[in-house]
Amino acid sequence: MRRLLEADMKRVVAKVLPWIFLVAACVYVAADLKIGIGSAPDRVFFFLEKIERHNQIVLLIAGFAALIGIYADEFKSMSMITVIGRGISREKFVLAKFLDTCILALQIEILTVVYVMILKAVFGVSLTALETEHLVLVFIMGYIETIASVSVAAIFYFLSENAAIGMFAYIIFDAIIPVTLELVLAMGNVAKYHPERFFISGMAESAITNFLLGDFALGLLYVLAELAVYVCCAVLITVLIFRKKELNF
Repeated sequence: MRRLLEADMKRVVAKVLPWIFLVAACVYVAADLKIGIGSAPDRVFFFLEKIERHNQIVLLIAGFAALIGIYADEFKSMSMITVIGRGISREKFVLAKFLDTCILALQIEILTVVYVMILKAVFGVSLTALETEHLVLVFIMGYIETIASVSVAAIFYFLSENAAIGMFAYIIFDAIIPVTLELVLAMGNVAKYHPERFFISGMAESAITNFLLGDFALGLLYVLAELAVYVCCAVLITVLIFRKKELNF
């Protein structure tokens, strides 16, 4: 299984396009801060707002990189047939893909944190303990969101064995549904039921809010619920689907 993980990571790292997008995102946020932070009424708020947006874009790219390098290439080359034929169980195969996604997203998130620290020093931004806590929570919950979205999209990859369908599912869960929820929340009669709290992004935001307000128990509950519903259940469903898949050896 270790060799499978290493092979997947080498294949992902070799993909040039995601790295180009990541570099472009880093250049853009630096230029955006350079242009706007001097005239911003609140330098810290402006910095945090831009960094949160940058983190969302970076993790979106990380999700695409995972889906292209870890899942899409596997179905395109059908190398899974060789791997399973050599004795790797289907359960371990699905788990390996999930672990690949976790490792890739973690690596990119660590690089993002380092880059943010550099930007913070360059632009001379000082954060309070609460603002630092908020930023840390944004990074952690963003990471969990990415893992959850890719795990859900993986279900559609294994169902259809089609890269386009899996990618479309990821876009729906990571971008379209959150935007739709914002529009729904604009309707007063619906907003009072807080439907956003049942979706990936809403759970993450609710967890951050409760942690910052000092309600650790409720914040942790949202984190565990997101992991259970959108990660564990998604991986389990993928395993069940792949068990019944017909492979032509």
